[in-house]
Amino acid sequence: MRRVGAGLARIAGLTCALSWACGPPPETVYTLTPPTWFEDGWSFYDVSADGAWASYGARFGARLIDLKSGREDTTRYASPGALRAAGGPAGLIAWGGEAPSDLTVPEYAVTRLSPDGAKVAYFVPGQTTLSAGPPGALQPYELDGVVTGVGWVTRGDLLYVLVWHPEGLSTLTRVNVETGAVQPIRERLDAPPRFNALAVSLDSRTVYLALASDALPAPADRHRPEADRDTDIYALDLASGRLRAVVEEPGDDFYPVIANGFLYWTHNDFTDEIVAVPADGGEARAVASGAQIPYFSSDGKQLAYTIGGWRIADWALNLDAAAVSVDDSARATAPPRPIVTGYHEDFTPAWSPDGRWLAYHSHRSRLPVPGYASAGSTDDIYLRRADAPMDTEIRLTDWGWEVGMADWSPDGRRLVFDSWDREGPAGVARPWIVTVDTATGRLVDQRRLALPRGVGGTLLASWSPAGDEIALVARETRDRQALWVVSVDGRSSRRVAELANTTYGGLDWTPDGGSLVYAALADGRLQLFRVARTGGAAIQLTRDRADLLHPQVSPDGRWVAATRMVHQKVLRRRKL
Repeated sequence: MRRVGAGLARIAGLTCALSWACGPPPETVYTLTPPTWFEDGWSFYDVSADGAWASYGARFGARLIDLKSGREDTTRYASPGALRAAGGPAGLIAWGGEAPSDLTVPEYAVTRLSPDGAKVAYFVPGQTTLSAGPPGALQPYELDGVVTGVGWVTRGDLLYVLVWHPEGLSTLTRVNVETGAVQPIRERLDAPPRFNALAVSLDSRTVYLALASDALPAPADRHRPEADRDTDIYALDLASGRLRAVVEEPGDDFYPVIANGFLYWTHNDFTDEIVAVPADGGEARAVASGAQIPYFSSDGKQLAYTIGGWRIADWALNLDAAAVSVDDSARATAPPRPIVTGYHEDFTPAWSPDGRWLAYHSHRSRLPVPGYASAGSTDDIYLRRADAPMDTEIRLTDWGWEVGMADWSPDGRRLVFDSWDREGPAGVARPWIVTVDTATGRLVDQRRLALPRGVGGTLLASWSPAGDEIALVARETRDRQALWVVSVDGRSSRRVAELANTTYGGLDWTPDGGSLVYAALADGRLQLFRVARTGGAAIQLTRDRADLLHPQVSPDGRWVAATRMVHQKVLRRRKL
């Protein structure tokens, strides 16, 4: 027994040495809980060389954080534009000073200054070109894939570059900025397809990077909601080629940075659940965990939702839909079951009023694909008989681009949904109305819903119980939205409410058609509100410590189902 125990102790000691598993727990340096939905999944912290400052890059600009005081600095860099001029939001290149006067980089470029400050490297996310060298004499390097991360060695003569390929694997490449030589160092890495900073140790012998695994992924695993595919921080020994995990925790750990003798990284701690709230307001009660975007069946006996979560290695590929039976108190009465599955992204289906059809947004691909925009992916509304197998689904539309969720007309013949316009600007959605042959599921007609003057795009649409009106959420500015009620023929409209929100908060009608329930910011958190369809003062229904969004009112009008989420963006570190 003593020999076995000694052997186990030696094994445990070796495990600790290899993975930090037995070392001190990581230190939490700073935490943000942004009131967004999916938008901050990829947001990350960058840290100054002395460990005194952090920048946080986000969808609507960036923040500069004093890590000594734990406070955001809103005066030194008062605007996202000023912060970007200093190298942000994807990485400040000059902390406490100005960017090199002879440096010009494209907007949104990810920029890295060499440790000695003599050279700079930058790339634009989604592109294959890296530019590097002295600020006034940058040289372009055309790589064989999309650049996702760069890191300088201490001397500033070499760059390590992570390149993502269409087959879903990445290559670590070394660029010598003095000779122009480009050399692959490690191929077939299981790295995320977007931002993936590299941190090079001070002795230039080790590269730290985020990976979903140290092996090749099974293609189908990228699409499985339950697959263990969160990213961890790995150390690559450049001499031996040995790869070992140094940060392994539930949730994505990514964007490593070395500063002041510490390894820093960004940690995602995302929790989503479906809750039920009394229609007149009150406490939220959990219905289903690991779930978002609820939708009631027309008889109120089932509740569908999206499962899978926002893991960055397989962004949205792993989203499927499930359903659970509920009683008249909106309590689950049986275990959840899958309802929409398959390769690529699937969102919550909407039952037709007669319960015979399911309509849902999907990026369905015939085979497993490695990335969100990979060839073979679609982006449309699909139909399926509610009692039919998945292989009978029908692709209803074939012109979609970032299609939103669909909602049925009360007569069960039409659907309304948002979609970007492939001939227009990205990010601007407009509502479509399509007519369906309810016997065959065939598309009969399609037309755009006329929008009120001054409304450039919408975020979600919901059909009124009477069938003659459609409620819309319209984006007015980056943090202001408005609710509109528009006649189905587009001839009349009224602006019902203005609200503070930056994300897809959702809305729904009460069954009597008299009110709208929606999500808006209150004291920095998304909460549920109700307003009359004719406008007037809104009533706040919830005061939850978490964010509540995507409201869906039960058919009997007693309950509001919603997504309850706590999304924490954590800056962590460990001593090297």
